[in-house]
Amino acid sequence: MNANIIADVLLIGAAVVWVLARQVRAARVKPRLLWLAPLILAYSGIRALPAPAWHTPADLGLLALSTAVSVGLGIWRGQTIQVWRDADSTWWRQGSARTLALWGALIVARALLYGLDAAAGHREASGLGAILLTLALSFAAQNSVTAVRMYTAPPLTPGQPAEPAAGHAVTASSPGSAHDRIHARRQARREARGWG
Repeated sequence: MNANIIADVLLIGAAVVWVLARQVRAARVKPRLLWLAPLILAYSGIRALPAPAWHTPADLGLLALSTAVSVGLGIWRGQTIQVWRDADSTWWRQGSARTLALWGALIVARALLYGLDAAAGHREASGLGAILLTLALSFAAQNSVTAVRMYTAPPLTPGQPAEPAAGHAVTASSPGSAHDRIHARRQARREARGWG
């Protein structure tokens, strides 16, 4: 195993851990990142994909299969992410255990597709470029579901309590109160540091 492969594996592993940790934390939705992050990943993937992969029917077929799996799991993952607005009309999102399970399914599917690509003698269809490209498409699908749920939610009227999209109720154990807990922790840290 050469140094480039080891570096790629370590980079992908670190990125996976970082992405999974961010998926289950309550965080503000940054609308620009919903499309910008997948676009950057797709650009990197297309640049890293070897030129022969675009001209070989078997490689294109394997890439299409990988794309279909990635997009399907991305759409499904998007439905497991709770999306809600706070009283200031700021959008928030938080994944669940099902979100993590679907990320696990994507990793297993990628491993199976890698084995299929290797058995067919078309490793280019599972190289770093293919991984980045299909990951970008999976994120784009997930983020599209998030965006649709945000932009099709009814607007808040003055005095109306904030409600999560897709019918999830804000309760003491739901992400709506997660926002309050996050704010309380930040305030406690500020006070502990003497920042008031």
